[in-house]
Amino acid sequence: MNKISTFDGEYRWLSNFWPAILSIWGLEFSSVEAAYQAAKCAKTEDRLQFTTMNAAQAKKAGRRIQLRADWNSVKLAVMEELLRLKFVPHSELWARLMHTKPMELIEGNYWRDTFWGVCNGVGSNHLGRLLMKIRDEEN
Repeated sequence: MNKISTFDGEYRWLSNFWPAILSIWGLEFSSVEAAYQAAKCAKTEDRLQFTTMNAAQAKKAGRRIQLRADWNSVKLAVMEELLRLKFVPHSELWARLMHTKPMELIEGNYWRDTFWGVCNGVGSNHLGRLLMKIRDEEN
């Protein structure tokens, strides 16, 4: 196998929905997804609501929040920062990520996310690219 084409099954842990405690902004989140949705908030105090949500709840709530004005220009950097908190060097998840070398990581999906992943062969795969960037750095 020269690629991982979906973050499901034995590779579910690559997903942003995977339970992983992240501490950032003085708050604690249950997953990258919950922290990412919190980061979208125009008002920093609105982030607090995401600390009690699982990934699915956070994704749904993230559709209803007031989006920060600079979101499109910062979302890739925010995601990278959150992924680095999930895949801390020498942690168990980091070791698992290292074992995916040299495979290409593709966040294949059926929900038409062509920004973070690939759907029906189309997409930018930014999530997969960020994971490979983190993985391929010298740690």
